[in-house]
Amino acid sequence: MLPSSGLRRCVVSAVAVLLAIAPVALTGQTPSSQAGTPAGTYLDAYREIERLAPVPGQVADVERLTLTRDAGRLLLERGRLYLLSPVGGRTVGAFFRGEGRFTFAPGLPTEQAELRRFADSTALDAPFDEVVILFADSTLDQLRGLTFGPGTIPDDITGRVRDVIGSLKGDHEGSFDSDVIGPLLNSETTGFFLARVARRRGDPVLFQFNPAVAEAVQLYRPVSRRRFGGAWALVSQAPPLVPLPRSNLARIYRERLRVPDCRLDVSLRERVNADISLAASATVSVVAEEPVGPWLLFGLHWKLEADSARWGGGTGERAAYFKADESGALWVRAERRLQPGDSLLLTLYYHGNLIDRYGNFFFVDPFADWYPVNRQGPNLATFDLTYHSPARYPLVSLGELRDSSVADRVRTTHWVVGTPTEYPTFNLGLFETYRSQQLGAPPLEIVWSDDAHRELRRLAAEEGVVLAEQRNMRENVAVDVSNSLRLYASLFGEAVASRFAVTEMPYGGGVAFPGLIQLSWSTFQNTTLDGFDEFLRAHEVAHQWWGIGVRPASYRDAWLSEGLATLTGLWYLQTQRGRNNEYYHFLDQYRSDIAVDREATGAIWIGYRNSTPDVPRGYQVMIYEKGAWVFQMLRAMMLDLGTLRADRFTAMLRDYYRMFRGTAASTVDFQAVVERHVGAPMGWFFDQWVKGTAIPTYRVAWTSQQAADGRYQVRLRVAQEGVPADFQMPVVVAVDLGDQRTARFRVRVSGARGEYLSPLLPARPRSLVFNDLHSVLGEVRMEGW
Repeated sequence: MLPSSGLRRCVVSAVAVLLAIAPVALTGQTPSSQAGTPAGTYLDAYREIERLAPVPGQVADVERLTLTRDAGRLLLERGRLYLLSPVGGRTVGAFFRGEGRFTFAPGLPTEQAELRRFADSTALDAPFDEVVILFADSTLDQLRGLTFGPGTIPDDITGRVRDVIGSLKGDHEGSFDSDVIGPLLNSETTGFFLARVARRRGDPVLFQFNPAVAEAVQLYRPVSRRRFGGAWALVSQAPPLVPLPRSNLARIYRERLRVPDCRLDVSLRERVNADISLAASATVSVVAEEPVGPWLLFGLHWKLEADSARWGGGTGERAAYFKADESGALWVRAERRLQPGDSLLLTLYYHGNLIDRYGNFFFVDPFADWYPVNRQGPNLATFDLTYHSPARYPLVSLGELRDSSVADRVRTTHWVVGTPTEYPTFNLGLFETYRSQQLGAPPLEIVWSDDAHRELRRLAAEEGVVLAEQRNMRENVAVDVSNSLRLYASLFGEAVASRFAVTEMPYGGGVAFPGLIQLSWSTFQNTTLDGFDEFLRAHEVAHQWWGIGVRPASYRDAWLSEGLATLTGLWYLQTQRGRNNEYYHFLDQYRSDIAVDREATGAIWIGYRNSTPDVPRGYQVMIYEKGAWVFQMLRAMMLDLGTLRADRFTAMLRDYYRMFRGTAASTVDFQAVVERHVGAPMGWFFDQWVKGTAIPTYRVAWTSQQAADGRYQVRLRVAQEGVPADFQMPVVVAVDLGDQRTARFRVRVSGARGEYLSPLLPARPRSLVFNDLHSVLGEVRMEGW
């Protein structure tokens, strides 16, 4: 499993905040245009936001005022507008009560489908009674035509505003939505706009235009904070109509700030309870790509506490910073607002109990933000890593080991990651190392803990549980990893890395990094007979090609990594077993999972958004399992039905890897490669299976008829249900001719109902399989002629 970060789409983004306002021929007091001042301390701004309330003397009657922000439009038909108290000396909010209408019309078909799941319509058109607006854009300029003056302020308005603010807060003082507080903290005019709309019918919605991210147009629905971890859940998001500057959709955040390198000095100390505490200093270089700050945003794990910060690599002035309790957001203040090209060196000191120990297993989350992560641009950096850890717990890190020494029972190791990466992960434990060199495969290190498994067996026995175990597990793991490395190199080309290490971790599943693979403890305990463990190991190895060798360009393209790694993991299992049984068994299981969850999930194209507290496995099912099915359908489509060889499919993947090795590829990029090898446009296929959610059910009847020269033909009657009228797919049909002879051909099914005639066959058909070779993700129901 590789995490997907980043967003990508060919035509994207915009802060081209389309401004529409009806002429207002009124004169009088206007809202203050005083420039704001960046907050001296984080809590100064936070407390001003907490205290937002209507300002006496800043009340205006409104008629036919329109605020348009990309796909969202607020029409304030008639009512009263109340300006809210300033933050940092400038007006950043307003409250409207009266008659209004909110419309929201996403342009992407996939996002229209997501909106339909929420609102039963592909566009939202909702009357409302009130709206709370927060802004760091031109909204104030649009209000200048209004006449502001004294007016009665209803008693409940302050409470209504505070309710909205409360929905954006965390559980501890200072914890607040970073997207919202960022421009207010810095008194920036970024184009940020937020509207909480109280619809007359249905729950409120929150519309946001957030130019800090590539997919800036966002609509949210209210949810249970206890279940979702926040008060709002995403319904729809998309790039704006006009692209934002430095908005590479391969990244979640626009490139406002770069952090190109990071030097970490990490001390890992064993505590009394045998957990491992972490204390570190991180020296990062920050480079501004556009005006940004002075408050800069980093991610740091919620368990970690910041101790201090200094400019100039630890020798300069102290930096103001803030990190709320149990928050993952760390704000650091530069002396001034940075301009394009400005660069600074920042050293952060922090600590926390990040690594838990249970038995002899150490829980090191491979994706934890255990170092300061850039949250205002791409999170890609080179790393210089020095670890000081207990000598009896060997440590394995991403990167090249440059030095290792032991003194006073502390092992100091120095690692260098010279290629920019997102996750400089490490692992430690009661490890032993087994080195393997299989013929034709690269050198391999297997790092596992026999002590941990021994303790696990003892604890299980005390509970009366017999834990399945197998001998020679390090050798078994090494064989699968080496064999899959060798197979994939022969199929697709050489991997990016040349040396590989495999470590054990006390989690389920697995995770892959360049040259470093982490596998679940369970696959070091026993190899299941159904092939899952062999598949799991091969899946994570496959990420050296799909996910690392070729990175997915965005979260929407994550299926190119996970779906293809799943399919090639099954391919390895198929090759090793020398049969199709397990390969098709797993595909059948995936089909069942998809059928169960399809009504509660969306298209592959929405990526991680398929997982919610209601469907926690949605990402797994849609991206891994349906993604694998998409590749299986392409494989079947490109299969030579005479020889059953997949040479065209293999050549296509090899070409894809060659073209994008070391870079990122989008679904559009992959589609172009497929079209080149298929020799025909394939937009229909990707629209159906990647950006759509329909899955066909085929009702099939057949008969045979004798043709000339003693030959026969099959006549098929096929009804296609559960899909749009233009849905089409080539389906493989297998006909049993007796004497162990099978004839296969394809029929291109389209429309609600059709009849199809087979090629001439040399003998009378005895039986027929519609959708042979798992050529289509669909259901088949056979009927009498």
